[in-house]
Amino acid sequence: MSFFVRPAGDGDRYEFGGATFTVKADGGDTEGRVGVMEQSGPPGLTVPPHTHEGEDEMFYVLAGELSGFCGDERFTVSAGSFLFLPRDVEHGFEVVGDEPARALTIVGPARFDALVRSQGRPLTS
Repeated sequence: MSFFVRPAGDGDRYEFGGATFTVKADGGDTEGRVGVMEQSGPPGLTVPPHTHEGEDEMFYVLAGELSGFCGDERFTVSAGSFLFLPRDVEHGFEVVGDEPARALTIVGPARFDALVRSQGRPLTS
């Protein structure tokens, strides 16, 4: 593993589940420890209930607002909020309001980043 920098705007981009993901660091960059992606979604985007087996997921919300659930808990978060979704717990969310949402999405160990790469549609612009 070695030092690297991904400047603003750099990173492979994919459309996945109605959202756009820009990969900033994947499991190959971090020996599988963590994956980091910038995620953006339009108003009304709904991410249905799902579970990450053996992988924690975190969001640092950069813009917009998300509302959803994790297990029995409900949440609404906006820019500046940090959200931790523990592994093996069902969760889901939607982009609420009139503005798109952007979040730094962090997963560990890195698995979801590989799913985005393998099942997402590569974007060139």
